[in-house]
Amino acid sequence: MKKVLFLFFLFLFLFHQPVGVYAEIIRSFDVNVTAHKNGLMDVAETINYDFESFSRHGIYRYIPLYTKVGDLFRIIKISSVSVERDGEAENFVRSQDNQNVNIKIGNANKTITGSHVYKISYIVENGIGSNFADHDEIYWNATGNGWQVDIQSAKLTINNDFGAQSTGFICFTGSYGSKEKNCQTTSDSTIASGILSAGSGLTGVVSYPVGTFPKSILSKNSPGQIPGNIIVLIILSVLGVYFFLNIILPVIIFSWYQKHKNKKRFGIPAVNFDIPKNKKGERIAPALAGTIDSAKLERDDVVATIFDLAIRKYIRLEELKKPKKVLGVQISQGDQSIIKLNEPGSELSELSELNEFEKRLFSRLFLEGNSVKLSDLKSDFYETFKEMEDDVFKALVAKEYYTKNPKVQKALLITGAVFSLVTLNIVLGGALLFLGIKLNGRTPLGDEVDFKIDGLKLFLKSMDRNYKWQADQLYIVEKMIPYAMALGYIDKFMEQLKIIKPDYNPTWYHGYAPFYVGYGSFYSAASTNMVSSTSSGAGGGGFSGGGGGGGGGGSW
Repeated sequence: MKKVLFLFFLFLFLFHQPVGVYAEIIRSFDVNVTAHKNGLMDVAETINYDFESFSRHGIYRYIPLYTKVGDLFRIIKISSVSVERDGEAENFVRSQDNQNVNIKIGNANKTITGSHVYKISYIVENGIGSNFADHDEIYWNATGNGWQVDIQSAKLTINNDFGAQSTGFICFTGSYGSKEKNCQTTSDSTIASGILSAGSGLTGVVSYPVGTFPKSILSKNSPGQIPGNIIVLIILSVLGVYFFLNIILPVIIFSWYQKHKNKKRFGIPAVNFDIPKNKKGERIAPALAGTIDSAKLERDDVVATIFDLAIRKYIRLEELKKPKKVLGVQISQGDQSIIKLNEPGSELSELSELNEFEKRLFSRLFLEGNSVKLSDLKSDFYETFKEMEDDVFKALVAKEYYTKNPKVQKALLITGAVFSLVTLNIVLGGALLFLGIKLNGRTPLGDEVDFKIDGLKLFLKSMDRNYKWQADQLYIVEKMIPYAMALGYIDKFMEQLKIIKPDYNPTWYHGYAPFYVGYGSFYSAASTNMVSSTSSGAGGGGFSGGGGGGGGGGSW
């Protein structure tokens, strides 16, 4: 009986201690934003940080310097930073890089313990979203999603000092990108309804009538704008003969399209059992095949390249953490990583050299080591994506599959159509609009390859007609996995591959679940984290961590 009691009390001691009893925690995080008529904002953050029994010098805080608005950036300026601890001025060091303002608070020669109240104040310039057609908004990530500790309570108050009336207030909570609204709002404030775990934050969006604030400044994220030769097109349209523009030219356009660009001229596509290849018998990479088919680089093309590199034994895909479930309900996401196996061009690699866009992706993945978590890519991968898109179209132009990036061509044609309609060249405007929708910059050689890709798509969605052949040719079928992703048939392809080879367990994938279950999680995580896009918060397209503000911090 004594042994039983001893084991019982030992169990209580080991397993029923309060969770996080020795962990640091933020007791409260209150943010007050006051907007001025000139567009400046005063921000005051009051952070009750409990170090508990740990000896620390203080805390650090970082705040992003830009917000992405569609294809543009709103770059903010932060000035007049001041810091107090427990009501007294506190020592801090401010630094800045291209991404964040960093505030390191405390004394390197002294340590503190227990609970302390920090007040961080600063002025924000160009932080208000006043470029929308139907509203102005203050879209502010109050706490940031980068804190390493839990936040017991969080509150955000947004007001102004000149009597402007808001037209709405919405809020978001959770990890970056989450749309959950576990928060309560009033006319000028929002409070998180529960504890914000490490990596979660509180974001608020207040909308105002158009013109409440001065227009903010948006910067271009890329130089690719409509070329100046559109002016030549406009001049030719103005000076051209009306009859020629609206009768002869449209007839020429439609006749040329039917003869040279209409895919029906090739006939009905036949099922293609092989991966796409060029005239020399060299394979066309999945991302190139996907871009040829859709005339743009999509995120599925990038994810397909990841799986292609794994199949070619440059990398290995692994699940680091199994999703947690309680009573059958998933309470946390898993995490995935990519492990480097072969360096392109190394003596150990017996494989062919990578294309330029594959090299760029490979370099970005292993920028800081021999492995990378997918969750670590979402903050800035859009920059690599844009560079990869340029590489892909350079390769397609060099291989004579495309004449140029179709974005430029479509912009020219649609702009010409609009101008023609405005100048009452109705028939010509309709013809140019038709070409703007139909044409994609492919050359005749590119059209031939695309026709073969259409045949491969027929195979990918109808593998069940040739199960025996595919079972005998599993190595070839395996190499088609990235093409199924790039061409949009991965789910159908995997369903049929499971019938062909139910025990398929590739060496390039290590996970907690069988491959047919685990690949979907990896595919979904890669798609989510490797491309970033934002929109207005007030219009319902917001999420936790969006807008200005944000960042995170911890102790030191």
